Amino acid sequence: MSNAQIWAALQQSAMVGAQRLAVPAVFTSAVDASAPVSQQLLQSALVAPANSTAEQVLRASAVAAVMERAGWVPGAAAVLPVLSAAPAESRAAPTSPRLQQLMGEVLHDGPQDLLAPMFHALDQAGQRLPHGLLVAALEQGRQSIDMRQWLTPVLGERGRWLAGINAQWGFASGVQETADPELIWQEGSINQRVDLLTAERESDPAKARQRLEASLKELNAKERLPMVQALETGLTMADEPLLEKLLADRSKEVRETAARLLSSLPQSAHSQRISAWLQSMLSQDAKGQWQIEPPEEGLKEWERDGIALQPPAYIKGVKAWWLQQMVELAPLDFWQQQLGMTPEQLWEWSRRSDWKTALRQGWLAALRSQHDVRWIDLLQTMDRDARAESLLPALLDQLDPQQREAHWLRQLQQAKGTLVERINTVENGMPEVGEFSLSMSERLMDELDKALGGKQVTGSWHSWQADQAVLACARRLHAVVLPRFVRLWRLPEPAAEPPVEAQSEAAQASEAAVIPRLTQLWRKLVSKTDVVEPEAAAIDTAGSTLTPEQQAKLDRARLRPWDDEQVLARLNRIVDLRLALHAELRS
Repeated sequence: MSNAQIWAALQQSAMVGAQRLAVPAVFTSAVDASAPVSQQLLQSALVAPANSTAEQVLRASAVAAVMERAGWVPGAAAVLPVLSAAPAESRAAPTSPRLQQLMGEVLHDGPQDLLAPMFHALDQAGQRLPHGLLVAALEQGRQSIDMRQWLTPVLGERGRWLAGINAQWGFASGVQETADPELIWQEGSINQRVDLLTAERESDPAKARQRLEASLKELNAKERLPMVQALETGLTMADEPLLEKLLADRSKEVRETAARLLSSLPQSAHSQRISAWLQSMLSQDAKGQWQIEPPEEGLKEWERDGIALQPPAYIKGVKAWWLQQMVELAPLDFWQQQLGMTPEQLWEWSRRSDWKTALRQGWLAALRSQHDVRWIDLLQTMDRDARAESLLPALLDQLDPQQREAHWLRQLQQAKGTLVERINTVENGMPEVGEFSLSMSERLMDELDKALGGKQVTGSWHSWQADQAVLACARRLHAVVLPRFVRLWRLPEPAAEPPVEAQSEAAQASEAAVIPRLTQLWRKLVSKTDVVEPEAAAIDTAGSTLTPEQQAKLDRARLRPWDDEQVLARLNRIVDLRLALHAELRS
């Protein structure tokens, strides 16, 4: 009987009851020494003495579940391999039980946007994930390709060993982290080889380029693409000959990547050719205003430089399609040098053109690879434009920390928009991992205290946007400011109660002091009954003029984000984890 059949039989018996559905005879026979190891383990669990068949089935299911967590896939025909022990760990794991608990909760229940900062914090501290969290972490990496760059550095040797057992975790398997670069290049997974190439591009671009060029003939298209993309790190004119050769690669994706990288080199022959074609399309009218007009027919030589002559079926207008591709592949410097316009002026100029959409789509596409920081201010004005929002993190990453901080401060301090809108604008422009400096965090905390710290809420904080703004603050504020942040919704810990004798004495003293004051207030109230009652009646009358809808709107205006239980739970989890990480990793 195969693994698949055994697993199916266990599931059926467990669902309907072992007494109602008899298990196959193989479950009660002797262990078959010639069967796969995984089958022998299940048979051993099933034939061992037990009080009932149900107990045997549950025990065997437990064995199967442990095997599955160790990498065995139910139904797989392969025999569970006999493995050597994992190499010794070179990094320590956090020791705080509370921190490990919080990390486990985030891995299993989210929020997802806290995973990358959590992994990054561990990596920065030179630590790794605890062994008990590896399976959940590897599952996160299986589901999210973007998460892998943050996860793989903190898996440790046990994590890489475990990944080698399950093909679905193959992204993290391979040689140990202390291995020689040549061994990684020869035996590592594709992800590890790309990581090695990227790291070498940062320290020795020429060596990495030579390593890739020597291996191109041995790589298939799926392997060549991410490795060619790695050339973006440390890209210089020295890479031009290789990229020019790759313009003739068999893979369409590799050719497109090579053309895109060459467009980031304004002095490359490719960029000069694209610029010359665009220049031939530009002219000035009698008033000196610039105009652009694509040609009526495409040129065959365009194709080698990455311009498709035949548009996809969903594209309407072949001339606009040609123009958009050329704009995407032209250096952004071309437009500012040729037309003498800033990005804001170019955007306005395109508004008056018949080819506005092609020009704008091309510029935004060009920014994905060229990362020209002069376009940041324009992108910030494009409210609710998903394309602009997706480009901002990469552009801001080109600035040094002081420049980025200054940019974020300008966004927070500008008069335009509410505090909620300004916080979300800053968040949309931030990288996946990163936090505010201490000084900026304190300034933002001052704003939050004014808006949410008093008895009355300043502004509207009952919306999805407000929830996102507060959650962004939980993720981005400096860890030192978080205790002040949580006081917005958490009451201070109650002071320890004094002994009963002291309570009694304090109560008597308080009563003695309060009674005369209450007596005085009561006499004053009785003497002014004719004034108090009309005022109370007026208040009741004013309150009765509000419609149910108006009253509901008034009640909503008083709400804060943490009045929603789900938002409150996320806030608490984020700040608790960050505070625990800060306390553990700084020591």
